[in-house]
Amino acid sequence: MYYIAYGSNLNFKLMNSRCPRAKPVFYVNGFRVNKLFGWRLSFNRYANIIKDKNSFVPIGLWKITKHCEKELDIYENFPMLYSKIYLKYKSIKTMTYVMNSNKLLKPSNTYLKLIYQGYEDFNLDLNYLKNI
Repeated sequence: MYYIAYGSNLNFKLMNSRCPRAKPVFYVNGFRVNKLFGWRLSFNRYANIIKDKNSFVPIGLWKITKHCEKELDIYENFPMLYSKIYLKYKSIKTMTYVMNSNKLLKPSNTYLKLIYQGYEDFNLDLNYLKNI
């Protein structure tokens, strides 16, 4: 299964501790994987994505196992805090999590640092985070 990450799960070190068998994917069908169009990043203390046809969110793609999905479900407090959605991305079926609430609350600096590291790990544009 493919999993789209946009928050702290972009961080290689954190994902390795949660899901040691997860593998980052940088290209699908010859195309670079780094943006999800039609969504924007927001924070409700933790990262969330909200549909927005005029936006995009930087992402990382992971190939995960069923065991990894179960570990992520626990970490994401599924289904209480986050729900799962399935999206077609560059012709492959993917899964990601979206928050059940769209409140806007600032993240902690510690949490943001984890995401910044994830942006570096996936070679994403750090300016995106600075403009949020």
